Amino acid sequence: MPTAASVDSASTLARQFTELQKDHQALKDSNRDLLAKVAQLERGNGTSPAGAAGLARLRQRLDEIEGKQTQLAQATREIDKYGVIAGMEKELLAAYSTLLDTNQPLGSRIKQAGTLKRNGHFDERAVKAMTELYQQTGDLNEKGAVLSTLVGTVTPELRDQILVDLNREVQEGNKSGRFRYHAIEALEPMLPDPSVQQWLNHLAQNDPEPKIAARAGQPLGIAPQPRTVK
Repeated sequence: MPTAASVDSASTLARQFTELQKDHQALKDSNRDLLAKVAQLERGNGTSPAGAAGLARLRQRLDEIEGKQTQLAQATREIDKYGVIAGMEKELLAAYSTLLDTNQPLGSRIKQAGTLKRNGHFDERAVKAMTELYQQTGDLNEKGAVLSTLVGTVTPELRDQILVDLNREVQEGNKSGRFRYHAIEALEPMLPDPSVQQWLNHLAQNDPEPKIAARAGQPLGIAPQPRTVK
């Protein structure tokens, strides 16, 4: 059985595998270009001293590329010798299935959305599913948890809903710090939207929790407000 030291985390290995695939493609492209140059020289002045020297350099470069391709192939086999990549793909498929299953508990769907986002598989269908989940729940803590997965994907329509919920949260006495914090993070990428700027400024100046006030003021360049010691 593989150990943690020999295998590392699945996500790290998956990223390494992806980088190796990119390196393989880059080498293949270089190999193709060099072969074309070799053929051109052979058709032209390959028999002249300058042409012969050029051919020799190109063939040496081709040999180097072939050696690197061999090394990359071995590294790829080493990375996935325990089937980690295949296991990762299976895990991501399961996460995707859970996220899209409306019969699954909200917490499970949010957790799997996070898994997909960390691994670069949070696609349009996943965004749509989480946006609908935000709309369906009335609990502000749950809305905050959902928003934590939607940073960078908020639409104008969802922005409007978040602002309505922020107003409700403030009117009800700022009970859900979790919601306000994640709402700030979800809205920040939409700056300099005036309505977003207005709300962030309000929270920076008035939120009762210093951490949240500081987070709201950060993108606006507003320094944390001094708090009166009671």
